[in-house]
Amino acid sequence: MKISRQDYDRLPFAIREGALRLWGTQLSSCFSSGQFRRLYSFSNFFAEMRYDEHHLISIRTFSTTAGLEPYIEDITWQDFLN
Repeated sequence: MKISRQDYDRLPFAIREGALRLWGTQLSSCFSSGQFRRLYSFSNFFAEMRYDEHHLISIRTFSTTAGLEPYIEDITWQDFLN
């Protein structure tokens, strides 16, 4: 599915969630700042789903690599050895 980041951000929350689950490619996940996060590649941008203890609380999109920092910081050499 191809959609611009701006058009995606204008969609209702439930549609954005469903689109990520159906057509997004999950790249990584991490726990940071008390929240569980899942990183997706979608169309030509990244999307991050954030969860509290029980529910999805937000979806954030970005197109620069600066948004990848929490995931990069979570990587250890042990991840590559397993």
